[in-house]
Amino acid sequence: MNKPAKPLSRNSTGAKGSKGAKRAAGPQGAERAERVAAPPLALTLYWRGDRLERLELGWIEGKDGAPELPVAASPEAHAVHKALTRLAAGQDAKFPDLPLCWDALPAFTALVLRTLFEQVPSGRTVTYAELAAMAGQPGKARAVGQAMARNPWPLVVPCHRVLGAGGALTGYTNPHGLDLKALLLALESGQGQDQSARG
Repeated sequence: MNKPAKPLSRNSTGAKGSKGAKRAAGPQGAERAERVAAPPLALTLYWRGDRLERLELGWIEGKDGAPELPVAASPEAHAVHKALTRLAAGQDAKFPDLPLCWDALPAFTALVLRTLFEQVPSGRTVTYAELAAMAGQPGKARAVGQAMARNPWPLVVPCHRVLGAGGALTGYTNPHGLDLKALLLALESGQGQDQSARG
C-alpha cells in the first residue's frame, strides 16, 4: 500500500475536531482534496480534474460521531462517506465506482491492483502468491508486494486483504501499520467494534 504524502493540515490527519470534507490544493499536484471521516476511519480524496488521483487513509482516535459533509462536497465524497460510515460500524460496505487514474500506473501495478479490485471482495483475503497467480503472473509474489506498496487508493482498492504466506499480517506501509490492517479486516468481518478505539 502507498505511503501517504504529507497531510494538507492537522485536520487532514484524522485528528478530532474536523468539520467534514475540505477542499484545497493537495500534495503531488492534486488540484483539490476532500476529507471524509467516519471514526475510527478517515479518507482524504485527492482530485485532479474529475479523476481521483489518490486516497489517504487515516485512523481517528476517540469515538466522536462522523461529521456531516458540506453541501458543496462532491457526489463521490458523499457516497464514500456513506460506505465508510457503514464499514466503521462493522456493517457490509460497498464503495462507489470512482474515476480512478488507472492509466497513470505502471502496467504491472495496474494489472495486479485491478485483479485485486475486481476479484477479492470484502470478507475474503488472499496471499501475495495467490494474487500473483490470479493476475496471470505466477511466481511473482515479491513483485505483487511491491505493487501493493504503490497502491494510490487504499481501502477502495483493498490491499489490506493481501496477506503473507500462511495468512501472516505483513507488508502494510500505512503509518498506522499492521494495527490498522488488522482493524480493517476485523471491521469487514463484523468483529471490529472492540478494536476500533485506541488508547
